[in-house]
Amino acid sequence: MKQELAPTGTATLLEQISDFVPDDFINELLVGQRRRGRKRHWTPAQLYRLLLLTMLTPAHSFNLMLRLLQEQRSWRKFAHLPNRYRLPAASQLHDFRDLLGTKGLRRINQFLLEPLLQTLSLERQTIGLIDATDLPAATSAYKKS
Repeated sequence: MKQELAPTGTATLLEQISDFVPDDFINELLVGQRRRGRKRHWTPAQLYRLLLLTMLTPAHSFNLMLRLLQEQRSWRKFAHLPNRYRLPAASQLHDFRDLLGTKGLRRINQFLLEPLLQTLSLERQTIGLIDATDLPAATSAYKKS
């Protein structure tokens, strides 16, 4: 029996997909890319999970997501955050997204796709996968001119 995914933005969906986030792979991928500066309080996997929250919840900006994070226990549990008061800043999420870049997102996608592709039958000749990691965001679409 196939289990359907819960609606987007629900705690049930976050519970269903939490085990599929490759935390160890993400931590290993970015272990050598630390920069000078302050001590890092957050692992790359925690920051990646926070990036996912902006896509999986109604909070589509870092600032709004971080404001709502204090009230949302299921979001903090998904991101493996220890408590409701110590949270990363929005600037840290922006820096992490820049550090990860398109190349890092592609490597994570490839890691997630490998098990799926191995389950396909060999008789299948073609398969189409949609990858939009390198498309530019429409960030200035609604600005006044």
